[in-house]
Amino acid sequence: MPVTIYGIKNCDTMKKARAWLDANGVAYAFHDYKTQGLDEARLQSFIDALGWEPLLNRAAPPSAPSPTPTRPTSTRKRRSG
Repeated sequence: MPVTIYGIKNCDTMKKARAWLDANGVAYAFHDYKTQGLDEARLQSFIDALGWEPLLNRAAPPSAPSPTPTRPTSTRKRRSG
């Protein structure tokens, strides 16, 4: 029965883990929860087994800030003169 690893495809840690598994001939299935999602029951089983803190990715950069709002431009024509 293959091992299932859960993560994000482009995560460096996941890349290293998959490379190690491949190099050592370990059969595995990869579940990319960013594209495949993760059902609530599975998430709860992880929390029950590990607690919630290990499930947080504290190393990831924070989300990009939203762009600064721009001032609306006026459609009124200026009077010359």
